[in-house]
Amino acid sequence: MEFSRKDPLNEIVALRASLFDANTRLPSYGACFERLKTMAEDRFLGVVLLQISDLERLESVFGFERYESILKQAAFHIQDLNDREFGGRLLVSQRGIFDDQFCVFAPYALLSDGALMSLERIARRLYGTLEGELAGADLPGLTLNMGYSVLHYNPFLRFERQVHRAIEETAALAQRQEETELMLHELELRQILARKAIASVFQPIVDLQTMEVLGYEALARGPSGTPYEWPEALFTFARQSRLSRQLDNLCKWAALSAAAGKPPGTKVFINTLPTTLDDPDFKGEAARESLARHGLTPREVVWELTERHAIEDYDAFRAVMEEYTAQGFEVALDDLGTGYSSIQTITHVRPLYLKVDVSLVKGIHQNLLKQELVSSLLILGRNINAQLIAEGIETRGELETLRKLKVPYGQGYLLARPSFAFPTRIELPSPIP
Repeated sequence: MEFSRKDPLNEIVALRASLFDANTRLPSYGACFERLKTMAEDRFLGVVLLQISDLERLESVFGFERYESILKQAAFHIQDLNDREFGGRLLVSQRGIFDDQFCVFAPYALLSDGALMSLERIARRLYGTLEGELAGADLPGLTLNMGYSVLHYNPFLRFERQVHRAIEETAALAQRQEETELMLHELELRQILARKAIASVFQPIVDLQTMEVLGYEALARGPSGTPYEWPEALFTFARQSRLSRQLDNLCKWAALSAAAGKPPGTKVFINTLPTTLDDPDFKGEAARESLARHGLTPREVVWELTERHAIEDYDAFRAVMEEYTAQGFEVALDDLGTGYSSIQTITHVRPLYLKVDVSLVKGIHQNLLKQELVSSLLILGRNINAQLIAEGIETRGELETLRKLKVPYGQGYLLARPSFAFPTRIELPSPIP
């Protein structure tokens, strides 16, 4: 049976899709006006807005599935807290469908005469719960912003508009919190850059058949015990503060300096933003002199391209890469298998190494589709004379499957964790019987 456009069932489905988020199962606040008016009891209503910052970066790097997973978990924990501590009396909603802002409303019955103080306690409890969950998400750089306000009911004004204005007010407060935090992060990051407080640790890249070490990926580390210790957080804050270029260059110099102690004949893989490759210190005679000071030659350095979505002019970028390869440098493409590992980038860069993203490696021994995808990448690698490196190997099952598929190289916690050491061969412990 074919439904017409005006079929009532189709209209109901479309209406629900416009009012309820299919991922979080939460309504938009616009679907809740009748209940909100009852909650206000003609007096006042508490409004809390919670916003997870920088989810746009998460979506652009890891894809919308990871983005929506974080939102879904956040919605679950807010609802769980509501049920456990407030008897389900809070109304949890989203500012809009497919949005990353949660609007939580506290009824008049939960707020004492000191409404703002009562609301602040509720807001802080929500904030603390969600902040703790985000901290456990292993995604450095994500932060939570919050605003809260009390809507004083005015019968002479349309109630829906009063709710809308209250949400706008809380959003403005959350925005000011975010701006303040960004300013503090920028100040701290500038201090890190001024002190050159960046170190490098190295994770071996291993021949999966012989277990000999091909080279070492340099991984930046900020001051230990701070939010800036991990590179994901460092570069998130740098991007927000427009300090990415300065940070990227500092990380590269830290890596080159620390790599001076690596074994002869091995390579050092150094992450670089495409937008910083025009630095004259890394081209021509200046590059050779700089490397010589650290006991390195261009043929020992592999530039590992990250955030390739930043490439805007591929023809200009190809000219830069040709200059690098003419000097003897080698090139690797990171995160093959994610959204930004495009064929366009591969054709312009012609890398010698393709790094298979951890999302394809994780659980590959139990996933035939992932095995087929990696087999296809092996064919691509052979066709362009590039070697595959599987990232994020954590189990023997993954390792044995990659070996059977004839993936030449790999890295991951099973083989070696990042450290200051430079092993030349990896010895795995015997399996537990």
